[in-house]
Amino acid sequence: MNVVEQAISFAGETLVLTNQRALYWPRKEALVLSDLHLGKAAHFRKNGIALSTQVSVQDLQRLAQLIVYYGAGLVIIAGDLVHAGANKEVELFGTLTKQFPETRFILIRGNHDRFSDDKLKAIGIYAVHQQWNMDTIDFSHAYKEDTGMPMISGHIHPGVSVQLPAGKRLRLPCYVVTENRLILPAFSLFTGLDTSFVSEDAEYYAFYEGGIFKIV
Repeated sequence: MNVVEQAISFAGETLVLTNQRALYWPRKEALVLSDLHLGKAAHFRKNGIALSTQVSVQDLQRLAQLIVYYGAGLVIIAGDLVHAGANKEVELFGTLTKQFPETRFILIRGNHDRFSDDKLKAIGIYAVHQQWNMDTIDFSHAYKEDTGMPMISGHIHPGVSVQLPAGKRLRLPCYVVTENRLILPAFSLFTGLDTSFVSEDAEYYAFYEGGIFKIV
């Protein structure tokens, strides 16, 4: 796994954006990500579309590697951990959490997270919240305007369209950052990109396997 980093200042904190679809908060030893959508492939198979679970396996392997890489004592998941009902991919997440007994996994519920708190805790989630605050930052799945605090959220699966030579364009996932808002990319590789979200005061950090760069 090739980790490329971009440090930014947000809510008075130094956060490290990575090209691996997650950010790291050094002072809290916290890995922050969103939108794993475990069980999405199983949901498609149930509806007659043959898809492999390999994408979720790769997503979880990448998550495990990032926990080891940063020595994360806390993993904050800003919603949509689970895409659908109980399935093998969800069980694999439970296997992952058992590998890191000293790491706390916090889930902020997303619109797809329909498991009960008890079921989520059974697969290794330490605590489940609708919205959560740590120091100067609020965490939510979808952005909320009325908290009065800087917020990290997911849900949108943000992306940008980058102009290439010869008139071609390339769509890349990105982080969207304003003074009080940070939108995470989807952690899962098996998600679409919303390139329609535009904010006049936002900075966009696009990334690919080999790097991360600010859109200017």
